[in-house]
Amino acid sequence: MEGLLLTAKSNEDKYLYLAKIEKTTKNFKMLRKEFASQTRAPLHADFDRGYFQALESYMKKLERSEPQEPEPEDSRKAA
Repeated sequence: MEGLLLTAKSNEDKYLYLAKIEKTTKNFKMLRKEFASQTRAPLHADFDRGYFQALESYMKKLERSEPQEPEPEDSRKAA
């Protein structure tokens, strides 16, 4: 987990997948589910499952800490 956090804070995003995604609650939830499915994949080694489990935990934390996305302008005018 520490390595993930250090990489996320790095300015070098050439190889960092998470730096390239749109940071929305919806994307975090989708990624969390994908990482969770990878932790259960029998073909992965224990190390890999642990890595995906750390990513799943990180996505869960981001999901909870992300402020709610603002409503689109059009829906506010209709109310």
